[in-house]
Amino acid sequence: MASQLTDRQARLIISIAGEPGDDRVGQAVAEFGAAESVKRWESGIGAEAMCKSIDRVMNSALIEQAVKSLNSVRGRFITPADDEWPESLDDLDTSAPIGLWCAGNGSLSEITQRSLAVVGARSATSYGERIAHELGVQATKEDVGLISGAAYGIDAAAHRGTLAGRGKTVAVLACGADVAYPVAHRGLLSNITDSGVVVSEAPPGSKPHKHRFLIRNRLIAALSQTTVVVEAALRSGSLSTANWAHVLNRQIWGIPGPITSATSAGVHAAIRDNMMTIATSVDHIFKDFKPPTLPIQLGLLDGAIVGLLSETPRSTHELAMHFGSEVDFHDLQAALSILEVRKVITLSNQGWKLI
Repeated sequence: MASQLTDRQARLIISIAGEPGDDRVGQAVAEFGAAESVKRWESGIGAEAMCKSIDRVMNSALIEQAVKSLNSVRGRFITPADDEWPESLDDLDTSAPIGLWCAGNGSLSEITQRSLAVVGARSATSYGERIAHELGVQATKEDVGLISGAAYGIDAAAHRGTLAGRGKTVAVLACGADVAYPVAHRGLLSNITDSGVVVSEAPPGSKPHKHRFLIRNRLIAALSQTTVVVEAALRSGSLSTANWAHVLNRQIWGIPGPITSATSAGVHAAIRDNMMTIATSVDHIFKDFKPPTLPIQLGLLDGAIVGLLSETPRSTHELAMHFGSEVDFHDLQAALSILEVRKVITLSNQGWKLI
């Protein structure tokens, strides 16, 4: 059977058989391709655990069960061959997911093209949740997708902020994309799928395990261009997302809190050690997403005016006297008005001057 597998089929099987984030699996797929790797494992070539797992999957109803569960949430399994696959995941090299199980009406690649990861403490303070919510609201205003993990505290507040602004958000889970975890966030996850995406590299039906939370953090970091840690204790799992962002050369912001707050101690330590940049405001964070200011194209008269005003402020009369009969007075007034509207010059008590 393995010799007839397509790349998509092989990746689906590997995703069910393997454990998310296993570098050995990633290395095998990178070297031999997905279909050939399945064939080798099925033949007993490679890591014994993976060989046994592939054999178990190929000789059971696990594939059919996973597909049925995925269909129940109108989900899809995507691979690097799909347009919806975010290119940013390639930065993970052999640690990149083999495939992703997704549910939701949004496009993962479109939402993550300009995106911000917001992570932090589950036992968040009201201050932390307010900041996370504001980040979600502002992300919508800036047309920036928001990535988080749908956990209690900071994650949930960030997702809800985005939803409140009618923006698009992605929840990266440590369980199956069809599993509501935590159970209390079933409604939140459902709302996310209306315009966003719930995504996991673990197959449908998978229960959350402690190590999977740390493993999925690399996806949160890789899917976004910028990571913000709102609150994190000294041994917080959220710091692992920041560590991955650092490895991937992403921008990392830390939200400062009270120096007496244990919930912010991990953030403060990272800022001290230059692992994070201190964020002085929400707007400060979103400057990364502002398009570069394009140089203003000036005509001959505009350029001449700017050149004169770069020396010293001048009145309209002084400018008219300088240009003399070469420039019609009405043309000069029009040029000054346009430069003022374009916020190149302004009228002061000393005359026209550059802004």
